[in-house]
Amino acid sequence: MKKDEQLLKRLLGIFCAILLVITMVINLVLPDRAKSDVENRSLQTFPTLSMDSVLDGSFETSMNDWFSDQFVGRNFFIHVRYAILKAFGYDKIDSVYLCGDKLIEESAQPDVDNIVRNLDAIEAFADDLPTYFMLVPNAINVQYDSLPYFTTSDGQDGIMNDIFDYFEDRIQVVDTRDMFYEHSDEYIYYKTDHHWTSLGAFYGCQYLMDLKGETLKKKNYKVLPVSDSFQGTLSNKTGSFDIQDEIDIFVNKDLCDYYVVDDATQEKSRSIYNSKALDVNDQYTVFMGGNKGVVHLEMNNDSDKHLLLFKDSYANAAIQFLLPYYRTITIVDARYCNEKASNFLKRDLINEVMYLYNTNTFVQDTSLADVLE
Repeated sequence: MKKDEQLLKRLLGIFCAILLVITMVINLVLPDRAKSDVENRSLQTFPTLSMDSVLDGSFETSMNDWFSDQFVGRNFFIHVRYAILKAFGYDKIDSVYLCGDKLIEESAQPDVDNIVRNLDAIEAFADDLPTYFMLVPNAINVQYDSLPYFTTSDGQDGIMNDIFDYFEDRIQVVDTRDMFYEHSDEYIYYKTDHHWTSLGAFYGCQYLMDLKGETLKKKNYKVLPVSDSFQGTLSNKTGSFDIQDEIDIFVNKDLCDYYVVDDATQEKSRSIYNSKALDVNDQYTVFMGGNKGVVHLEMNNDSDKHLLLFKDSYANAAIQFLLPYYRTITIVDARYCNEKASNFLKRDLINEVMYLYNTNTFVQDTSLADVLE
């Protein structure tokens, strides 16, 4: 009996070794993939061999990453891993909670030093102009009831309160939490992605406009479904394949003509929507074509307001609701901007400043102060 077990183990070892060699050969023959659509990230390509890389150990590290990233059938195994963990009752994969028909990302750990630095920079920048600070809570804070039983999470209220209290009355804080709690049962966050939906962005902008003495009404917009097969960042992280999202865009029925200019390429467009994004994995980039350093919007209307908007990707879905209220909007994503923000103030005739971030991104941001200072 023991001889049979030993023989079986030997045969299994030989089989695994042969399978590993075959896989290695296939990986060497097949061209490397630059990006994983499932994980929505760049993959390690075959490293360049040099004496320095061998001596400092970086070649060996890169080879390990290459084999892991380019492993044949990798995407299939990512999905299999998700199915197995879910079947065995796991309620969290990496930093994402499995919540039945939706995925919810955990709260990000605040980088306190950079938060203070960013807040100081915000307070000092353009302090003579009307300034609005809109920090959007994430799904974990608004849809806490959807989390698995016995989940322990501090949520985001504590850090959000500290940030809002910092400004006191010097900057107009836009605290949307109570409003979002009222709409928590609606489709305001994607089920497979960390962003808010167009409906969530609408409610956020409606609250903002109320503070500004403006009106934003849903009846003024035509809601157009553009996708029913969206699987976002949280799906990519977990390997989820059994949940899909819808993407809607809100088109103002009375919107005047406008054009969009990408500051880096000087490419012009007459739409903030990128229909080509619906053919790729990250369909959220249908809004503004994704994140760019600086984008200029100019509207053919009678407004005398010129907005400078600092933002993360949450704002991409909110831009569609800001268009009617401004003559121009200069959009700055500090993560991709190499220019000092002060340059935009006079050049673009700025008379209003706004910050629009989701909480998870803002509490870990390391770029904003560099652009503001």
